[in-house]
Amino acid sequence: MGSSMVSGIIQFFSRLIRTARAVRKCWRAGGVVQVSIAQIQRGEVLKGRRVLVTGGSSGIGLAIAKRCLAEGATVIITGRDEAKLKAVQVQINNPNLSVLPWDVSCIDQHDSKLVEVLEMAGGNLDVLVNNAGILLEQNFFSTTEDVWDKTYAVNSKAVFFLSQRLSQFWMQRKATGKILNISSTGGFLGAPYPYRMTKWDLVGLTSGLGQVLAPHGIIVNGIAPGRIATSMLGREDTTNVHDLYQPVQRLGLPEEVAELAVFLMSDAANYIVGQTIICDGGYTLKA
Repeated sequence: MGSSMVSGIIQFFSRLIRTARAVRKCWRAGGVVQVSIAQIQRGEVLKGRRVLVTGGSSGIGLAIAKRCLAEGATVIITGRDEAKLKAVQVQINNPNLSVLPWDVSCIDQHDSKLVEVLEMAGGNLDVLVNNAGILLEQNFFSTTEDVWDKTYAVNSKAVFFLSQRLSQFWMQRKATGKILNISSTGGFLGAPYPYRMTKWDLVGLTSGLGQVLAPHGIIVNGIAPGRIATSMLGREDTTNVHDLYQPVQRLGLPEEVAELAVFLMSDAANYIVGQTIICDGGYTLKA
């Protein structure tokens, strides 16, 4: 058998394997949808702003961090996995990005970690993005007390106390600031398990803090993403975002949530207070 024939056979089977993989993706998702999004180039609308994004090493948090950097902000991202944070820092390679290992569920660390954040940010923060969250269980009948406690510790309790501490800091300095809470469409639907219940917490907290903090120059809003192509759904591969659960027949992209987040952080949104804006491709319309 000649070398050219061997090469041809190899190429044939390579194409066959690629085709099989494409078919498998289509079968798993129920169809094929590819999407590209337009990002508004606002021209450094966040220039000079200092932004803290919790849970910023992947998914929606990472997309928000990248958009903030593109709009001129100084950004600090936190997460529990130090190696993952450092890998992101190397990948982005932007001097305005800092990373800090931090498990936000450890409330007794908030003061010391905020001191580190403020040092990284030059003494002050302008925006807090409460994005860190975990999804451990989605079944009312099998949820354990441990799952409940861990879910609430990250998704609800940490948001409350971090927002409290930073608001106190801003008020003592008579400084303005913004808080953006990343909730979920689960905060607007029935909540039979802890993840969704904590997202209801965030919607209520956002409304309540909006009222309490606005007179002090602190604006609080939220975003409720729907089904987004992230590791939480096991759908990080965006080459096919087809999704039968959505009226638009596709998953959302983290970058689409980030686009809305940048708008809410900017001065263009200063008259929006205490709102949680749904970004879900129409998912909640079916409820």
